[in-house]
Amino acid sequence: MAIHTFITRIQLQGAQPTDLEKLDIEMERESFKKVNTSRSKGGKHPAGSTEYNLHGNISLLDVNGAVSRAANRTGKKYSFTVIRDKKVPLL
Repeated sequence: MAIHTFITRIQLQGAQPTDLEKLDIEMERESFKKVNTSRSKGGKHPAGSTEYNLHGNISLLDVNGAVSRAANRTGKKYSFTVIRDKKVPLL
């Protein structure tokens, strides 16, 4: 089975900095790595939105479950998007 890369963006409603710190901890528990997206580099993420990556031999359904578990533990309402990065072979 192939190793996949999943790109996940989560937005917590009404998030304070402490809520985002908790989300970082919970996502790390689920094996995600935070992506440093600086607004000064042209990042256009909404307030309370954070991006994470996960690499592994895991299904999209399992990734969705991991994100939901982590976000639920913050106690905030949330929404998220997960994208599986598809590697295209070079010709």
